[in-house]
Amino acid sequence: MNQVPENRRITQKDLARAANLSKSAVSMALRNHPSLPKATRDRVRRLADEMGYHPDPALSALMGYRHGHRSPPVETLAWITAWPTEDGWRRESPVYAHYYDGARHRARELGYHLEHFWLREPGMSRSRFEQVLEARNIRGLILAPQPVPDARLTLNWSRYAAVKIGYTLKSPSLHTVTCSHFNSMRTVLKRLRARGYRRIGFALQNTVDARVEHAWLGAYLLDRELSDPEDPIAPLLFRGAQKQRFQGWFNAHRPEVVVTAEPAFADTIIDWCRGMDLAVPEDIGVAVVSNVPLDGRFSGINERSEQIGKTAVDVLGRLLYRNEIGTPESPQRILIDGTWVEGETILRRIRRPKTLETP
Repeated sequence: MNQVPENRRITQKDLARAANLSKSAVSMALRNHPSLPKATRDRVRRLADEMGYHPDPALSALMGYRHGHRSPPVETLAWITAWPTEDGWRRESPVYAHYYDGARHRARELGYHLEHFWLREPGMSRSRFEQVLEARNIRGLILAPQPVPDARLTLNWSRYAAVKIGYTLKSPSLHTVTCSHFNSMRTVLKRLRARGYRRIGFALQNTVDARVEHAWLGAYLLDRELSDPEDPIAPLLFRGAQKQRFQGWFNAHRPEVVVTAEPAFADTIIDWCRGMDLAVPEDIGVAVVSNVPLDGRFSGINERSEQIGKTAVDVLGRLLYRNEIGTPESPQRILIDGTWVEGETILRRIRRPKTLETP
């Protein structure tokens, strides 16, 4: 591999020389152009990582100007949180940290720098925050999930291109990137029915379902209506961890499996079931509709959170490239499908006793 002088920016020409390819081929590989073999694209991308290549935002600005007189992209993108503590969003759920990791990785790939800004920092006000953004020439904002649903944020939005992750920021209405929560629930229910489960219950905290605009509840009720059960199970929505309410609901409906959201609350339900001498998954199954890690402990949906963060940066980058500043007239929602994780909390096939015919 040819040596590049220290402290000099790695260029596509350097990559082309090291990869023994033309500069145009390297450019196409970095853009993942389908006309090149996948092996070539992967090799160039690995080489770019090894050599420390990053796109030059200034060059991107020049190309944008030459081809359309567009404004140059900013170098720093703001990741904005408003939790009571600076790192509260990280502690609330590992998924939020995965959003950030994915966004930071994609920002780096595109030649940007992603920086966290905490709106509740002592001494921070709306005017002070806007002064910081203006002094740093920051026009691109990613609004992370808020601590409560129906949150509102007042800024001079005419200065910024902005994208939000999730539904918790209600105002202003911005382009949104999030998981397809409705499809996640439909996938879980389809998987459970394929294994023979018929009496499927749904139990979770009301505030959690509100964070996804009740998409999980809507999908559950639709499935219940379409399946036309003889004895439908009413969903259990409650506040906090109410063990007695859960036990009363379970005894009234006798579900074969309980669907809930997030592994932490699934652990709580599993503990409640064990307190009723129910083994999981032998006596009762538990499926999780969101945030399931890939370690195989829980059965349910992994929301591909890093991809959601990456997509948010992709959308923001396009807005900046086209100089689409301000709140959009027609906000778009980009929904990322999650993937099923085969875990240990449901049976691969539920076994039912044979029904004996009456002589």
